[in-house]
Amino acid sequence: MRIIDADGHVSERNISWADVLEEPYRSRAPKTVQDNRGVNFTMIDGKLIPKPVGRGCSFVGAPRNRLPQPTTGMADPVQRLKDMDLEGIDTAVLFGTSPFLSLPFVEDKDLASAVARVYNNWLANYCQADPRRLKGVALTAIQDPVEAVKELRRAVDELKFVAVAAPPTSASKKNLDDPDLYPFFAEAERLNVPVCIHVGAGDGVPAGTERFDHPFYTHAMAHPFEQMIAVLCIVVGGLLERFPRLKVAFMEAGAGWVPYWMERLDEHYEYLQPTVPWLTKPPSEYMRGGQLYYAFEMEEKTLPYVAEFVGAEQLIFASDYNHSDSKFPHTVEEVMERKDLSNELKTKLMGENAARLYNL
Repeated sequence: MRIIDADGHVSERNISWADVLEEPYRSRAPKTVQDNRGVNFTMIDGKLIPKPVGRGCSFVGAPRNRLPQPTTGMADPVQRLKDMDLEGIDTAVLFGTSPFLSLPFVEDKDLASAVARVYNNWLANYCQADPRRLKGVALTAIQDPVEAVKELRRAVDELKFVAVAAPPTSASKKNLDDPDLYPFFAEAERLNVPVCIHVGAGDGVPAGTERFDHPFYTHAMAHPFEQMIAVLCIVVGGLLERFPRLKVAFMEAGAGWVPYWMERLDEHYEYLQPTVPWLTKPPSEYMRGGQLYYAFEMEEKTLPYVAEFVGAEQLIFASDYNHSDSKFPHTVEEVMERKDLSNELKTKLMGENAARLYNL
């Protein structure tokens, strides 16, 4: 059985940003700083990432009862390949961590675009350890759609990346169905790469960060609620009608919310259909129609039901390697040992679907 990790992470924190970032941004390059507790943060343009305290804070420095096995593989691709062998993962699709997840909320869009170019070059070099098994996901400054299109084109054509990441919103405060972002989605469709909606849990994710100042609250809220908003914008906003070959994946929020959201959006479609004349079918038909994919959590008890309701072809395995809520080195094992999933279903969930999504 082919195992594809649809969402594993790398750590770009150790990039020598000040040495490689182009002028005039070098003096404002991301850097690692330490607070008075000895906790390391990334600082971009005067802001700590993740936010340590206050509204929208993340869980840096908080007690953790479960941690994955330590490894250097997020920065060292040779170790990463060994870790993949340990798990039984054939191919890993790679997302970043600190600047990666927070870059869309950098207000200076020119600085953000410069950081994206450096990050993508670094990731391409990381993938060179084994380009057959390590696949990059492009970072773009989506707050500047014109530059985002240019960098997406470079990342796919020159660096051979297989996808591009996007947040549910950004420093520009635009939702994903904003017409200003149409060129970005059009370019992803033209290049035949999926747009992967990936949420960070720090400053700039409104569902959790504008309401709460406790890390439990912000982290629990940020992923699923922002992904539900993203689906709303992409489906009801008509992006799948406008871009019929576009593929979109929703990462790191589980999949148990998808059937509920299908039914709720369909209910609204029943009596509010005249307000969305651009839709040609109920939202649920778009959500299970082959353009959208959803990353599941390996311990989700509702997974068999979700696979039946949403479609077994729309769900993808993601390890979240090696973030604090990852279960490395037992992520693959946890799914493969489940008795409530057939071998045929496991084959789709663990590799076939991701291969189709990322054109592997």
